[in-house]
Order: sequence, then structure tokens, then C-alpha cells
Amino acid sequence: MKFCVDKYPMGSFKGQKSPGKYIDGWMYKNLELYADKIVKDMTFLGIIYSSTLEVGTGKSVLATQLGEAWTEIMNRKHGLNLDFSVDNIAWKPKDLIDKATGNNGFKQIPKYSYILLDEWEDSHYWSELGVTLRQFFRKCRQLNLFIVCIIPNWFQLPLSYAVSRSLFAIDVKFNDNLDRGFYGFYNFPAKRFLYMNGRKQHNYKVNRPTFNAQFPDGYGVPEKDYREAKMKDLIAYEKENPGSKSMQQREKEIKLKVMGNILKNNLKTTSQEMADMLNVSKRTITRWKEGDVGENEGQEDNTIITTEKRDIFVEEERLEREEQEKIIENNNNG
Repeated sequence: MKFCVDKYPMGSFKGQKSPGKYIDGWMYKNLELYADKIVKDMTFLGIIYSSTLEVGTGKSVLATQLGEAWTEIMNRKHGLNLDFSVDNIAWKPKDLIDKATGNNGFKQIPKYSYILLDEWEDSHYWSELGVTLRQFFRKCRQLNLFIVCIIPNWFQLPLSYAVSRSLFAIDVKFNDNLDRGFYGFYNFPAKRFLYMNGRKQHNYKVNRPTFNAQFPDGYGVPEKDYREAKMKDLIAYEKENPGSKSMQQREKEIKLKVMGNILKNNLKTTSQEMADMLNVSKRTITRWKEGDVGENEGQEDNTIITTEKRDIFVEEERLEREEQEKIIENNNNG
């Protein structure tokens, strides 16, 4: 079905066949249900993650589209004048509360608004996220906001938020050909079953989504505004944390991790396809496969291909899984 028909007349998108932007009908019906209930003194939390690769699947694109649809629904149903822009997006957990309450120089997000905590890379990610969510529900529940958090891994989410606090979970994923634009929606009982029965082995196949759907390309806010705001936030973070890794270093580590996942899972992906997906050269992919992950991206090298180097990615993934399982066990015991 289509939403924002007046906002997107014919000609707004390439190949557009009717006015408006596409959204899955079942997803829209769920948003309408939440819109009916939130005005009865409720606050909602939704989680978006990816079971295939942790980056590049389009989580932020879908999340902003949902914010755009939510805002239209609330304005139509309740006669409000809500807006959805980059002001509704936070990139650090602590900014979530500041935007909700209007502190530390942020403009306060109006009641019943959609607020997005976009994906964020930091060594203290999970500890800060858990603390922030606890503080948010303690301080901001009366603000009646619709909060959506993008996280890299569903099974690392603290138990109480995965099982009890979150209303739904969405798994944004590639299809078998590594095409973007697909997701599975898990309602409250479905996502609870998935977490409780799949967390020990990080097995996403223990339960099927409530429904599967597709989404188009294109952010729910102007892409230029989104990228500028994200870059501004990253620069501010690096100034506040001078000893932290640079944005380029973190981006490179993420891309190496994605390539490691592809190799580990034996996905039938060529070096050129990986290069296109990760926005690097084919030469860079070849060098990374050979174990050369140094800083001299454009220089020639004579790295010898060894089994040991190729196994680095697999071993790192194994160690990470073990660490994740310990985190989940601690959450359960606590």
C-alpha cells in the first residue's frame, strides 16, 4: 500500500507507478494499532536488527521509513502536527534521553513522536544502551513516545528488553542474492519465543516471523540531512573521546567483520560483489582475503596467502560468539 500520497506525487521516485511511498500493508496496520493505543498513556519500544549481516542491510532506511509513516498516521488519526526529521534521530544512547526531555541543547521531541536510536559503534555500546534504556523508562515513560532502537545483534539485547519491554522486533536481512529490502516482523509472543529459545546458540531459525515483507530504498528523511547529521555526531564523538578509534578505523573494522561473516558462511559472493556491497575496490577485498589489513590501501603488496590468515575471521567470530553467550548468561542470572 502507499502512504504520504500528497508528499510524494508522481515523479518523486524512479519507476513510481502511483502517488505515495510503498509500505507493507501488515506493517502499516500494526502502526495504526499502536497509534490507537499510545494516546492511552502508553510508551512503545521496538527493536530492529539483522540476522544475516550486521551492517549494510538497510536497517536505518527501514527505521526512518517507519518514522515517516508513524508521523502521518498520528497526525491523521489524532489531529496532531507532529514532524519527523533528523531531530528525531539519536546516534548515542545518552542523546536519546536528552532529545526526549529537551536537555543539553536539544529541542524536546513532542509527545507521541517517533524517536530513533540509530546504530552506534563503541566499545561500551551494550552497557551504555542498557543503562540508557533503564533511565529512559524511569524518567520518560510519561512522555508517551514511540522509541525504535537499531542494534547489531538481537541476542545480545538484555533479557528484560528483549522479552518484556519491547513490543516487537524486526529482522532486516538480505535475500539469497544479497539484495536489500527484506525483513521479517516478530510480534510480542513471536519475538519472545525467538529470544528465549534461540539465544544460547544464536539460532534465528527457531521461530518464523509473524510476517515477511519488503521495503523500498530511500530514507524517511532527506538523505543529505541524515548523512550530515550522522557525520556531525561522529566528529563530535571523536572530539569528546580523543583516544578512541577514528571513524575510518571503525568503518574498516565493520567491513572486515562483514567480509568475515560472508567467508565463514560460505555465501556464494564474488570479490567484486563484496567490493560493491562494502564500497571498496576489488583490489582491497583481495588483499583483505590474503590477510593484509594494513593502512596502505592503494599500495602493491606481496602478501603470501596462508590458511592461517584466512582462518583469522572464523576464529574471531567464534570468540565473539562465546563472549556474547557469557553476556546473555549474566543477564539471565541477574
